[in-house]
Amino acid sequence: MGPLQVKASDLVGRTLYDYLKCQDPHAAPIAQHAEALRGVSSYFEYRHGSRHFGVHLSPLRAASGEITGCVGAGIDITEQKKSEELIRYQATHDALTGLANYREFMETLDSEVRRAERGNHTFALLLLDLDELKAINDKYGHLAGNRALKRLSEVIKDHCRATDLAARYGGDEFAVVLIDADPGMANRIAQRVERVMRDERERPFLTVSIGIGIYPDEGRTAAQLLEAADRSLYKHKQAARR
Repeated sequence: MGPLQVKASDLVGRTLYDYLKCQDPHAAPIAQHAEALRGVSSYFEYRHGSRHFGVHLSPLRAASGEITGCVGAGIDITEQKKSEELIRYQATHDALTGLANYREFMETLDSEVRRAERGNHTFALLLLDLDELKAINDKYGHLAGNRALKRLSEVIKDHCRATDLAARYGGDEFAVVLIDADPGMANRIAQRVERVMRDERERPFLTVSIGIGIYPDEGRTAAQLLEAADRSLYKHKQAARR
């Protein structure tokens, strides 16, 4: 994409606030222009429509040294930003399911524990285990096993809110951080996921075991919540075998 075409007539008689359609003096690039007029140079990134620009902005000085305006140069960094976002996505998501990976899950869980501690509120953790994945792999092959993992991941995504974080926790294990959820909500979501998996018509038929940990009743650290959810998961599996 070439440079933005801005005509002089687009600028004459208009303030920066008018041109950018923004009245917030702290927003970019208005704040940076104000700084430049005070003699401070800056670099910042600015989005214009669908494009991203890296902008260098400096004070414009007369021969006497007096600041008479600003001078800037912008470089289109849209493709660079897309590459950075792709690298970030690949570093934080599981390639097979598209869910968050273990590292992203643990960082989110630790962050939510700190947030809940500060705000004195409740949240829930789900641990989900796809039952008999090894048997599926042995009988139908690993492609069917991968498909089974993707089927469960889609059901999890469909029944979580946008504010929650769903992750592939391990080989056949998944986890969900349910933000601001109480025990009732956690149980309802777990029951919906179990029911949908049980009622699917696609073969092989799949079932899932789910354990729940509630902050702060069952743990005040990430490790304690994981242990509580793991115990709950184990009890669920034991009950299903009877």
